[in-house]
Amino acid sequence: MRLRIEDDFEDVLIKAATGLGLGKQALAQKAGISVAAVSALLDAQLDEANLRAVAPVLGLDSDALASMAKRAWQPEPIELEGLRCYNTPFPVNGYQAMTVNSYLVWSPLTKVAVAFDTGANVEALLAEVKALSLDLQALVVTHVHRDHVAAYDELLSHVEGGIAFAPKLEPYGEADLLEHGDWIEFDGFEVQARQTNGHSPGGMTYVIEGLSAQIAIVGDSIFCLSQGGATEHYAQALENNREQILSLPEATVLCPGHGPMTTVSNEQAYNPFFPEFK
Repeated sequence: MRLRIEDDFEDVLIKAATGLGLGKQALAQKAGISVAAVSALLDAQLDEANLRAVAPVLGLDSDALASMAKRAWQPEPIELEGLRCYNTPFPVNGYQAMTVNSYLVWSPLTKVAVAFDTGANVEALLAEVKALSLDLQALVVTHVHRDHVAAYDELLSHVEGGIAFAPKLEPYGEADLLEHGDWIEFDGFEVQARQTNGHSPGGMTYVIEGLSAQIAIVGDSIFCLSQGGATEHYAQALENNREQILSLPEATVLCPGHGPMTTVSNEQAYNPFFPEFK
């Protein structure tokens, strides 16, 4: 399944400028270009010279940002036994094309399965559980923004014992609460919780060991070529993404809440937010 990359270059500019508290005038002055040129970039009108002028002011990698603007690269679809992504429509005001991802992880040997987030609905996920005769043992929540928990009650009703987990800093319903460094063990794989808040108050990434490749369910902490918006805690989001996600082995599969799956090596090479890896 090939999904559209969630953000465009102007989204990256807006997220960085907002996170740094830079308005158009301040950004223009620091970059040495006109306010009109900045406005044009934020309106998705590409001028590469101006784009490269504002990138370092915003702490973004110029080459990666220009590549993104030209749509020169996109990740190859990732297929991994024991991992499935479900992409469901979740239209909101001003963004009718919005979609959201949820994930199912299972051991091909034991058939034990765990769902991560719910997306807008869980029909396809539950159909897969039935078709593959999986034993769905838990629901794990990355963060509690409504698009990620929209079908929480419905999915939980199909989990024996109603077992769910959520970040301690973002409790939800009766879910058991997880802190940074906690491990959850299932028959065939185990899950480590890593605190990656910034986009949301308690957002977590879940690193899964035991399948044929390491997996990280990252929620909205990071996207392919971007990261979740963090208006009030931008520096924290960047730091957590560097230290808790992009420090993982390069082959680690990253499963974001929006857009296509990617890898640590892809994001180190192509994500404009992280010039230190280039």
